[in-house]
Amino acid sequence: MELSVIRAVGFDLDDTLCVYMPVAIEARRQVLATHIAPRVDLSLEELDQHYRRAFRSMLEEIHSDRWYPLYLREGHATRTETFRRLLESLNLNTDGLAEQVSSEYAALREQRLHLHEETLEVLHALRERYPLFVITNGPAYEQRRELKVLGLEGLFDVVAIEGEVGVGKPHKPIFEFVEQQLGLSPEQLLFVGNSWEHDVQGALNAGWQAAWVNREGAPHPQPDSPALELPNLRPLLELL
Repeated sequence: MELSVIRAVGFDLDDTLCVYMPVAIEARRQVLATHIAPRVDLSLEELDQHYRRAFRSMLEEIHSDRWYPLYLREGHATRTETFRRLLESLNLNTDGLAEQVSSEYAALREQRLHLHEETLEVLHALRERYPLFVITNGPAYEQRRELKVLGLEGLFDVVAIEGEVGVGKPHKPIFEFVEQQLGLSPEQLLFVGNSWEHDVQGALNAGWQAAWVNREGAPHPQPDSPALELPNLRPLLELL
């Protein structure tokens, strides 16, 4: 990796800069325990398995003409449909309940969102030397809201959100959008993220340099890759 040619540094948002998936799971299990467990004779783990099946079915359809335009704007419709399918699989009346559970889940998830401990230190230090940007998948409303709630709004020169650009990682157009916004060539851009497929492979396929944040110490999916492997964001301060 030729770090000397880097002219801008970018980051994924969820589970790279902030703790997202663990708090989403906590929030989901809380609403399942509060609103659905009392209505059925199933354990919380069994209910969670029902949810995951409903989520997978929704995920398979997310890019359809029916759902993707809605999803790009905000996540309410597809989130509520996921809970509706969950309730349907349990033979529960979905009238009003799916909406209630969906809204409460989103609120709980937002309340629990927080940055990784080193995020602000790293961003502020790098910002003194590089333009910074963020590329994040997800609906426009939710991702803009996350940046605001986490206090990150003013730290990035470019914000590329799937819901606003119309395409997400790992697809090349969202990376090209950032190139155009910054006026830089691919090899001058470093992208840092926790997802090997979406962040690292997406960046490498666009001709960028990449760093994989492997906080859990997972087995390396491609040891011969030119991408950096980082235990957290802090080593960037020494490398760049």
